[in-house]
Amino acid sequence: MSRALLVVNPAAGGGRTERVWPRLRDALARAGLDFDWVATRAAGDGVERARAGVRSGHHLVVAVGGDGTLNEIVNGVTGPDGVAHATAGAVLTGRGRDAGRNFGVPTALSPAVASLIGGVDTTLDLGLASWPDGRRRFFLGAAGAGFDAEVAARAASVGARGTLPYLLAVLATVRRSRPCAATLTADGAVIWHAPLTAAIVANARHFGGGMRIAPHADPTDGALDLVVLGPLGRLEMVRWLPTIYWGGHLANPRVSTRRVARITVDSLAPLPTQLDGEVDGATPVTITVAPRALRLRLPRG
Repeated sequence: MSRALLVVNPAAGGGRTERVWPRLRDALARAGLDFDWVATRAAGDGVERARAGVRSGHHLVVAVGGDGTLNEIVNGVTGPDGVAHATAGAVLTGRGRDAGRNFGVPTALSPAVASLIGGVDTTLDLGLASWPDGRRRFFLGAAGAGFDAEVAARAASVGARGTLPYLLAVLATVRRSRPCAATLTADGAVIWHAPLTAAIVANARHFGGGMRIAPHADPTDGALDLVVLGPLGRLEMVRWLPTIYWGGHLANPRVSTRRVARITVDSLAPLPTQLDGEVDGATPVTITVAPRALRLRLPRG
């Protein structure tokens, strides 16, 4: 097996990663994984660490942290042309762990070690967000503009991760958020020109620490699932919020979904955007599917 690089985010999981890392490091060494490791110190470090790992010949780059850490690793090992230059792996030590729900990444240490040692490299689609200033960023699970990005920003501002903290951030954001006039252009046609609460573009089913925002999304189908939350009032949002955890929100007549390959979100006032729960940029943003752009190490069988 080629030498691996583990990129460790000590702050992930509210500091949990830093506490479990020595035990994980020793377990990987005992299991026979040949690896180097490096710690991140600030947001964005994971991308640069992963890119450096690819340049130095590491063929497996592993995120030790949360979904945000894995997002950075994926952006480091995947080229701008959507070609994977190394396999990504993950040991999920954060709180949200949507990559476990979406892709089968183990969420316990022993299975994660076994997966890295004897797993299989699986090819998956990615989403790609592009902004007018030329910036581009891949995502694994979901990207969104509007309410969900406001929630992500609020959660990040108080260091909240995981299902319950995310839910509390949602409730706090409900009081302040208002629908915003927006235009959605999907695969060359305008499909929405009205106020909306949020537009979420999903490559996989779950986001936000377990919310099943796009029940039919499939990261191997070469498409993305667009979920549009129309103009929802505060009481309506509170009423329908619990149903997102099992996909019941799709029964709301103000919620619509469709499969797309390309979607542009523009708005009267700039809306914040998020990718895999990490706030980045604002509308206008264009999101496209990058078929088979990711190699992810997953458990065999």
